Amino acid sequence: MSIRNKSVQRLHKGILHQAVTNSEGVAIYFPFGKSNLTYGQLHSQAHKISLALQDLSLPKGSLVVLYLDKSPEAIAAVVGVLMAELAYLPLDVDAPDSRNQFIIEQSQAQAVLAREETEPPFFTQTLPFNKFDGLALYRSSAKAPGLKLPEGLAYVLYTSGSTGVPKGVMVTHTAALAFVDWARATFALKPEDTLTSIAPLHFDLSIFDIFAGLSAGCSLLLLTPSESKNPLLVSSYIAEYGVTTIYATPTLLQLMPRFGKAGRYDHSQLRQVLFAGEVFPIPALRALQEIWHTAKFYNLYGPTETNVCTWHPLPPKGTDDRKTPYPIGQPCPYDRCAILKEDGDISSELKGSGELLVSGASVMTGYLGMPEQTRQAMAEHEGRVWYKTGDLVAVDSNGDLLYRGRRGRMIKRRGYRIELGEIEAALHQYKAITQAACLAKEKEQSVSAIWVFYVAPEGPLPHTLLTEFLSERIPEYMLPDRFVHLPEIPQTSSQKIDYQALKQML
Repeated sequence: MSIRNKSVQRLHKGILHQAVTNSEGVAIYFPFGKSNLTYGQLHSQAHKISLALQDLSLPKGSLVVLYLDKSPEAIAAVVGVLMAELAYLPLDVDAPDSRNQFIIEQSQAQAVLAREETEPPFFTQTLPFNKFDGLALYRSSAKAPGLKLPEGLAYVLYTSGSTGVPKGVMVTHTAALAFVDWARATFALKPEDTLTSIAPLHFDLSIFDIFAGLSAGCSLLLLTPSESKNPLLVSSYIAEYGVTTIYATPTLLQLMPRFGKAGRYDHSQLRQVLFAGEVFPIPALRALQEIWHTAKFYNLYGPTETNVCTWHPLPPKGTDDRKTPYPIGQPCPYDRCAILKEDGDISSELKGSGELLVSGASVMTGYLGMPEQTRQAMAEHEGRVWYKTGDLVAVDSNGDLLYRGRRGRMIKRRGYRIELGEIEAALHQYKAITQAACLAKEKEQSVSAIWVFYVAPEGPLPHTLLTEFLSERIPEYMLPDRFVHLPEIPQTSSQKIDYQALKQML
C-alpha cells in the first residue's frame, strides 16, 4: 500500500487543508517577533503573496528567490510561492553578497522576494515590481531563462560544491512528499504537537518542520539562528511552549546538557528527538538522553540530494552499552540503497562496505544548470539510476548501515588510509572535550600534518595527555600532530561544523 495520500499532489496542499479545518489553531509561534500566527492568518498572508506573484505572469514552475530572514513572513512566502504554482529558492541572508549574486544569476530566477527595506547590491538584474505588507517583489530584468526546469519542481536548495561552486539541488513535489508523508505518519505528528523550527530555510531539515509539521496541524516554534545557538534560551522555550518534537543537528543538540540547565525547566512533554546532518558522539548523546529521558531518539540520514533516505530508532536509554556512534539504519520505504565497492562492483544486497548509493522517490532530479555534475553524481545499475552520496558505509551484523565518513575526508598517510572522522570519534570519548574537528594539512599533494581543533570548557588540555588518550584507541599512524584549543568550533549556516573556516587556521 502506498504511503502517500493520493489526494495530496502538491507539497503545500496539506497546509491549505489545515487552514480550512484548523483555521484558529496556532501555526507559528515566533518569540523573537513576539507574535503568533494562526493557520487562517498564515493562509491569508500566503494568498496575498501568491496573487502578487501571479501578476508577474511567470511560466508555471519558474524560480522565485526568497531573500528573507527566518520569520513567519518567510514561511508564508514559501507557501505563497507554491500556491502560485512556482518553485522557491531560499538564500542564506548571512552569506557573502558574491555567493548570493552567483546563485541568483546561475539559477536564472525570475523573481525575488525580500523585505521592503532590503536592497542588496547583488539585485543587479532585478526591477522593483510590487511592495506589500513589508515585503518587496522584484522581477528579473535578465533575458528569458534558458535552463530547463523539471516538471513539478517545488524548490531548489544550493549546497556547497566540492569545487567551491554552489550547486542547486532540484526537488519536485513528488520527491519531497515521499519524505514528508512518511515522516508525518512515522513520527505520529498531530495538531497537539509543537515542533521546534531550528533549521534555516536553505537547509533541508526545514522541509520536515514546514511541510510535515504544518500539514499535520502542528505548531511551529520558529527560532532565529541566534536563538538556536543559545541553549539556555532554547531550554526555556521548550518548557514555555510545550515542545514535543525537536529536529536538529548534533552540533546544536550537544550543547543542551552542558549549557541548557534543563533542571530549571519542565521538559516532560518532549516525546521525540530527531537528529541528522552529522555523527552524534556517544558521550554527548548519552548526556542528552539523560536530561530528556521522556523522549525517544531517532538518527536520520540523507544528503540534500535525497533528503532523509535511511533512519534508525535508538534503543531506550540504558538498554545497551554502545561506545561507537549508532547506525544510520535501514532505508526508508520510498528509497533503496546499494553499496559501490572499491573494485567498482555495486551490491544492492547491502553487505560489505563502500560508497552508499541511493535510488528512489525522494532522490533529486539533478543539479540546476549543471548537467555534467548531475551525470557524475549518478550511476546506473539493474535498470535504476542511483545517486552517489560520497559517504562511506559498512553493514553490521544486524544488517544496519554504519556511517564511516566522507570519501572526501579520507586521507593517505605513510601508506595507510585514514578516515578523519575516526579520530574525531575517538576524541569525543574524552569527557572534558565537548566538540572536536579534525583536518589534514597538505603540502605538495601529500599530508604533512593532522590537526585537531577541540573545545574543552575547562581550558586547554596537555598535548601529551591527549596523545596518550588517543594512542589507546587508534593506531599510531593516525595520531594527530597538532592540537588546537578553541572557545568554540565555527558553524556553517546549516548548523554543522564549518571545516572551511577551520582550514583557514591551518
